[in-house]
Amino acid sequence: MRFALKETQFGLRNSTTRLPFRYGKACLTRCPQAVMRTTIEVDGRLHSGYSGDCLPPSWFDKTPGKNFRCQIDDMFSVISLAERVFLEEFASQQETFFFAWLSANNRVHNCGASLGHVPLLASFGVSLVERALMDAMCRAASISFGDAVRSNLFRIVPGEVYPELESVNLEEALPDKPLRSVFVRHTIGLADPLTAAEIAPDERLDDGFPQALEEYLQQTGVRYLKIKVSGNLNHDIERLKVISDLARRHLGDSYTVTLDGNEQYKSVEQFVELIDALQHDDDLASLFHNTLAIEQPLERSIALESSHTEGIRHLCQSKPVIIDESDGTLHAYGDAIQLGYRGVSSKNCKGPIRSLLNAALTWLHNQREARNVYLMTGEDLCSVGVIPVQADLCLAATLGLEHVERNGHHYYRGLSYLPESEQHAALHAHGDFYAEQHGIVSPHLVDGKFQIGSLHCVGFGFDVEPDLGTMQSTDEWEFESLGLDEE
Repeated sequence: MRFALKETQFGLRNSTTRLPFRYGKACLTRCPQAVMRTTIEVDGRLHSGYSGDCLPPSWFDKTPGKNFRCQIDDMFSVISLAERVFLEEFASQQETFFFAWLSANNRVHNCGASLGHVPLLASFGVSLVERALMDAMCRAASISFGDAVRSNLFRIVPGEVYPELESVNLEEALPDKPLRSVFVRHTIGLADPLTAAEIAPDERLDDGFPQALEEYLQQTGVRYLKIKVSGNLNHDIERLKVISDLARRHLGDSYTVTLDGNEQYKSVEQFVELIDALQHDDDLASLFHNTLAIEQPLERSIALESSHTEGIRHLCQSKPVIIDESDGTLHAYGDAIQLGYRGVSSKNCKGPIRSLLNAALTWLHNQREARNVYLMTGEDLCSVGVIPVQADLCLAATLGLEHVERNGHHYYRGLSYLPESEQHAALHAHGDFYAEQHGIVSPHLVDGKFQIGSLHCVGFGFDVEPDLGTMQSTDEWEFESLGLDEE
């Protein structure tokens, strides 16, 4: 497919959570939801594609002293940079998407670094344009994202990034068909109530949806859990004991856990104290046995330094340790493997091409070692519908990830932040994924799963196009509109 990028457009709409989402040192209660539109020309005809994500506090950039207002300004800056670079790289008809994308990615990272943007933030800017372009290409070709990947519409050449992948065909590293359902790995945030009894009367939402972990276990059938740990050993142990007891009572021994350190630890030794406690406490033996992976315990400034990672190799003898926030550049996962890590997260906000390359690298290392010691997990950025969560689920299904951390439906009240017309259009187009619940359109959990067959439509996981006319540009939007107290 030869095409030129003719135009980009970016819109914002505010959103408010039903529950505060505390992860690491950050707490999300309100943030802008963003949508990117790209318009491409193919054979004289114009086609639009879209991407979307939330703009959350203190995830892409955790620089001390940088408040949410400054972080959003930086997000706007890097997104604008990515738009300019992609418009230049794709100004004329391109024969292949991948090589122009690769050049754009490198330019955004290099220029972003000169402006003081951290690699993970530069990746976010790239990913918004990247996803919208891939959606537009799929729509121009009238195929789904999964089919586009398998037919190599994007002409991805893994060996250009990792020489060891030179002879690897992406298709052989992926399942034959995208999944049509996925288990939800339920997030237990640091501020989430565990039992119904601990919710104070004035904090009870009474909006019809579960609020405490106990209620999710009773009502939704979830069997996969992602537990945030804080770095406070005694607090974490007591909290994990409550979670373990709830899981035992409602699920027996049939459940799976991932532990998310969220960069809370300054040394492996500090985190090993938690693991030792899990291994030697009878009340936590089952939870540790059912732990699949440990996610990003070390802060990114040291996580990929060899002087700090000998302990990672030791930890991986008991449980795989994977990177998440450290996955800020194209080569980060390869570097992490050399340092002893055994996996990586997939998130659309870091870029679908990176996820596809990382999936191929995971597959190759498992082939070489003849046992599946490397893994890729699907993780969330508090993604909501329509575009953010559906495109991310579409990517996860294409990668064959059978369970994915999904938390947008937990922390947000469905699609209530969208105009009613878009809510009902989503319900009509994706009735397997959404349902009318408690007066709103919301993702629908059945036996711990999301049904996502309808997401394999033409495009990148969604059959509903947003109305950017109902959104604000970056020039129109004001931070004060969030109504937050500044730090």
